[in-house]
Amino acid sequence: MNQRRLIIFSIISTGVTSVATQLVTIREFLTQFHGNEITISLALFCWLLLTGIGSLAARWSKDPSPWIYSLLILVIAVLPLVQLIAIRGFKEAFFTHGISPGFYQIFFYILFTIAPYCLLTGFILPYAQKVMVSQGHAFGSGDLYLTDTIGDILSGALFSFVLVYLIKPFATIALTSAPLILAAIALIFRSRKYLLFPVAFLLVLLFYFYSTNSRFEINTLAGQYGKIEQYMESPFGRIVVTKEGAQHTLWESGTPLYSGSNIIKSEEKIHYALCQLDMVEDVLLVSGCLGDTMTEVGKYSPRHVDYVELDPRLTKVAGDIGIIKEAPGLCVINSDGRSYLKETKRRYDAIILDLPEPDTFQTNRFFTAEFFLLAKNVLKKGGIVLFSIGYDPDYLSNIWRKKFSTIYSTVSLHFENILVLPGEEAYFLCSDRELEADIPSKLAKKSIRTSYVEGYFYGNVTEERIKMIRDCQDVRVPVNTDFDPKLIGIVLRHWFMEYGTSPNYFFLAVLGLTLTYLMFIRKEEYVLFSTGLAIMGIEMLVIFAFQVVYGYIYLKIGAIVTAFLLGLLPGAMIGNLATHNNKTRLMVSEISVLLLLIMFYLWAVFFRTGLHPVYYLMYSFFFSLVCGFQFPVVAGMIGEAKSPAAGCLAADLVGAAVGTLATGTIIIPLFGIKAAVIFLIAIKISSTIMAFFSGKNRC
Repeated sequence: MNQRRLIIFSIISTGVTSVATQLVTIREFLTQFHGNEITISLALFCWLLLTGIGSLAARWSKDPSPWIYSLLILVIAVLPLVQLIAIRGFKEAFFTHGISPGFYQIFFYILFTIAPYCLLTGFILPYAQKVMVSQGHAFGSGDLYLTDTIGDILSGALFSFVLVYLIKPFATIALTSAPLILAAIALIFRSRKYLLFPVAFLLVLLFYFYSTNSRFEINTLAGQYGKIEQYMESPFGRIVVTKEGAQHTLWESGTPLYSGSNIIKSEEKIHYALCQLDMVEDVLLVSGCLGDTMTEVGKYSPRHVDYVELDPRLTKVAGDIGIIKEAPGLCVINSDGRSYLKETKRRYDAIILDLPEPDTFQTNRFFTAEFFLLAKNVLKKGGIVLFSIGYDPDYLSNIWRKKFSTIYSTVSLHFENILVLPGEEAYFLCSDRELEADIPSKLAKKSIRTSYVEGYFYGNVTEERIKMIRDCQDVRVPVNTDFDPKLIGIVLRHWFMEYGTSPNYFFLAVLGLTLTYLMFIRKEEYVLFSTGLAIMGIEMLVIFAFQVVYGYIYLKIGAIVTAFLLGLLPGAMIGNLATHNNKTRLMVSEISVLLLLIMFYLWAVFFRTGLHPVYYLMYSFFFSLVCGFQFPVVAGMIGEAKSPAAGCLAADLVGAAVGTLATGTIIIPLFGIKAAVIFLIAIKISSTIMAFFSGKNRC
């Protein structure tokens, strides 16, 4: 293979390993910090921003050398393993064990651990083009963008549809880094730097020794989990089983789902609801069937109990270690709970939700007006829904009162009676039948014996506490809906309040730095900045809308991400075809992006219908196609004589970073999907105006 083909192959390989590393790293941060959309947004923001800075730094690189390039890509190939080990290992040194870090701590930890890799991967692409040109090979900025996109697409599809189902993170790194390692060794050989071979060989040997050592990988998790008995990765998260003495603890994505017997929670969530019913025949449990839950449900002798849990690997592991107890009539269903409610023909006497706080878009879907209507439609007459939120009997903050009021107002749209009981958590009982707060007396009438409720209920669930919670209700608060997730914003404010921090200084700093950056870039580069911002913003909106309508179905979410990557390739190819009338072509693409954004706005505001999944994929593909078209067009307008690759890549990546932060962290959680689309439209209107006043057509 000649030098030109080797460098092209290395650029594709860089795309393969960088995208796989990005996805593995984001999943790692989610498990380390029990993350929500804030964690995802911060990780993506830091990744894209640092990569953009690396690309910008390449603008000032002089005397590009093939052998230095080969050494750099070898480092990039092995660095993901070091990065993953650092993320796991440094956490215990940076943070107090067992205490969740706050916003700024998470941000700086992410920034610190991924900076070396991101800066290098950002630097290497424009540097690769300079090496090509210095060796006398024709290779424009559009060619660079096109070649890198091929690697991104291959990696996105490979990870989303294959690797995430089959192998663990270290093995994923080992596999996706292999092509880049081969390219680096081949380029070292062609450069005749034979003294580098022993160093390269030792580096690669150490890399594969540790990346393929399963025991070593488990040991890197010991600081977070302790003594690990089982460890596996699923598409939905990390599953770990630890054991201390005779007690098992089951973890999912860094959160302990079950640790020994919790009879209090099992009794509260089951008996508060089921004792209200005259007869219990059919029960639906959405998550939370671990431990003593089925023992308590069994006291009512139900005919049928459906337990819906998203992750089949989780239920299998729980069954293997005996914390899902077999019972007559129990049916385990591995599906998204909301999707199951849409599809089921069965009607239930009770639906019991045991879900985390609504601090993610995925969980928020179970606390919206649309969900409660869906739940009511599968209840029998007089059926009951139970769920809970966190509760501190000693202090009800203003944020908690807003959260409570929002949920209460939302549920009130569909149920005549709502009773909130202050147990270990605040339990909402929702039904059209009359509800009674005296749980022990109702259990006594049914001759059902309990451990906690009989002995401690009256001391904890007092009239004063019930009244205190009821008096929190503020009828003026808006309801929580699928496309206007008010609860997300409230929960995030609560998160910041807990740590005594405010994100305002961070957002103001980002705004100031962004405006400063925009003052020094070309008009044409601003167009790419706005396009990078728009494509990341709309990608998050499409995934959010798809989750709301269909639920978290990993294959289809993976397909959407891949569709966005896939559209960039033909877009860049079309943009590369001609080099004349660039300004006209840029204006056409800008108007096309605006029309696509307006189309999404009209659907989200006026229709919100459950379109077939193929429409989401088509929209994602065509949106990214138009955006991919712009890079070679803008590079052509600037002219290759001005070496536009570094500046254009930096503008695209910095814009994507700002778009991720603005939409995922601020606008969607606090203002909803409608405001997010309006923001993207405003940004693209400004770039359209900028494109109109940019340089003349180049022929």
